Amino acid sequence: MATWTEDPRTSVTLAWERSAAEPAWVEYSTDGAIWQHVAQEQPVRRHVFTLRDLEPGTHYRYRLASWDGYQAEGRFWTAPADKTTPFTFALHNDLQGGINVEAAKQVAQAVVRANPDFVLSTGDLGDSRYSSDYANGVQSWQLFFDCTEPELAHFVFQVVTGNHDEPENPDSFWHRLFELPSHHDYVLDVGPIRFVMLDSVEEQIPSRIAWLARELQGAAYDPEITWVIPAFHRPPFSYGEREGQEQVREWWVPLFTRYEADLVLNGHAHTYQRTKPLAGVNYLVSGGGGGRLYWVPEKHENLLFATSLYHFVQFNVAGDRIQLAATATDGTVFDRAEYKAHRHVRVEPIFPVRGEDCTVWYNAAGGPLADAQQISVHVGRDNFADFLMDVPMEKDATTGLWKATFPTPSSAKWNVAFCFFDPVNKVWHNNYQQDWQALVAREW
Repeated sequence: MATWTEDPRTSVTLAWERSAAEPAWVEYSTDGAIWQHVAQEQPVRRHVFTLRDLEPGTHYRYRLASWDGYQAEGRFWTAPADKTTPFTFALHNDLQGGINVEAAKQVAQAVVRANPDFVLSTGDLGDSRYSSDYANGVQSWQLFFDCTEPELAHFVFQVVTGNHDEPENPDSFWHRLFELPSHHDYVLDVGPIRFVMLDSVEEQIPSRIAWLARELQGAAYDPEITWVIPAFHRPPFSYGEREGQEQVREWWVPLFTRYEADLVLNGHAHTYQRTKPLAGVNYLVSGGGGGRLYWVPEKHENLLFATSLYHFVQFNVAGDRIQLAATATDGTVFDRAEYKAHRHVRVEPIFPVRGEDCTVWYNAAGGPLADAQQISVHVGRDNFADFLMDVPMEKDATTGLWKATFPTPSSAKWNVAFCFFDPVNKVWHNNYQQDWQALVAREW
């Protein structure tokens, strides 16, 4: 299995496990080039090879073997160094223990035919959590590998946990099978996208907000990042047989709005649901990877499209545009959409330093102040525990963005809070009542 544990542009990690400890080796190459050979002389059962110094934006082939006679071959892709280079990825979720084997195989085969550059998954791949005993847990993962064998051989398969994967248990098979930057939460930069990968274990959702807020801010205010895409298992918004997760709505959704996340990817509900923008954020539920299908209403005030069938979703990324194609097992595209990246706010530096200047850049296009001739930024500290100042903004002739620079308040305990207003027409832009914020730099 190929995953990314380090820089996706220049590295990949190949891993497999055998019943007996043996030495192993890996060879890898681009088409027509000389094979590079890496050997592991120490006998081990689990073989992990991280290949480094690879060429960005390149398709590689590999072959591997351990001395017990096991052999395999496949290919992988490295992320491009140029963030404008187009690429594709597939979203494939919820194969699940108690799997519909035939449906899961058909989805995996459809992914292979679509030939994305890599695959992303928000979990429920096996059934460690709900298996009746150890043998059934092993069998559920064997079903996963049986169904996805050609898919895993063709693509990097980048994952985050689902509830069936038993992420709360450090002894679950998940923690043995997948080589990742972290087995819980991590970020991944691929081209212009920063994926924020989250473990949505229910009782741990509130405890993740400090990490999540800093990662979202680090992505939202980074001029090198065009798209901020959180991906996790339990959806905040889902309708029909499995409804959305209340704790995610309470604790995480306000942060997605505050930091202007572009698209949130989820599974868990074995349906397909594409929402309209909710408080500025698009949400997508895709759970048709092979588990039992759920009922979903075809029409709901928050849904632009919904259905229930076995499927995956293909994404075509090109700079500030992403095209979505929801695809059934026979290759039929049953839903299409296009997203365009848009961010109203960036802050410089990304984490302002108390007592030092920070600059707020504001893109008024598409908001209530789009036609304003004057704009001021309304500044407070710690979620407006105190109002501090109104600062007039100037329009930058080169970018067309509004700009204001002011000292970061030394009294800020956590963050600088701000929103925008037109002092002439008394019109405000307060980001769906969430305002914006910039967590201040840590002093340690």
